[in-house]
Amino acid sequence: MKTYFLFAALLFMPTPGISQNILEALALKNHLISQYVEGELMATDTVVDLVNGHYQEFAADDQGNIRTRQAAMFDNPDSTKTLAITTANYDFVCYYYESNFYEILKKDSIRVLVNEEILPSFSIKEFIVDSTVFTALNKYLTEIRKNYLDSDATMDEVLNEVYDIVFFLPEKGGGLIATLSVCDYIPTNVVSIAADDWSLMENNFVSVKLKYNGMEKKFERISDKN
Repeated sequence: MKTYFLFAALLFMPTPGISQNILEALALKNHLISQYVEGELMATDTVVDLVNGHYQEFAADDQGNIRTRQAAMFDNPDSTKTLAITTANYDFVCYYYESNFYEILKKDSIRVLVNEEILPSFSIKEFIVDSTVFTALNKYLTEIRKNYLDSDATMDEVLNEVYDIVFFLPEKGGGLIATLSVCDYIPTNVVSIAADDWSLMENNFVSVKLKYNGMEKKFERISDKN
């Protein structure tokens, strides 16, 4: 991968005319809305694909590459464009990924999109296809309620503490990948979850591919779980 040393300067330049590439789109967002803030990690490598409208930053850690920021641009038939951005943030416990979407209008104005406008609805349970995950987690439900959540906390509330629905932008394919990220706060701070049980929880979920529909300006499921 090539590191682009000039990308930061480009991101902060005002952009005349209709935005034509991913760097101009990111600069437009910065210029008209607010500073485009880095995640907690500093990028050590950057990939810019101007032809396909894709931007990606990486940072190395002990376990490999972490995607600190991704962005992609999608064309609409009415000459507007949709900009998707996923940013990694670290709260000193777990990584959290936030996705935001914007519509770039004909005169280079930009509109923030509510995620519900552009994404299908998901639940955490639909990504977990192995019922043993729930069996394993249920063994620790009482202790999690006692030491972390309320006494009447449901399994869904526990799932929301362990998992988060995230959206990644593949370098090729022109869509999104919806999947889960895992936070190990509970097994490392609240209860002693056995390694075998945690391995089930950490690895037994799937991803869902989404394609972009320019006519509707929405992402749609390509198929069932893959």
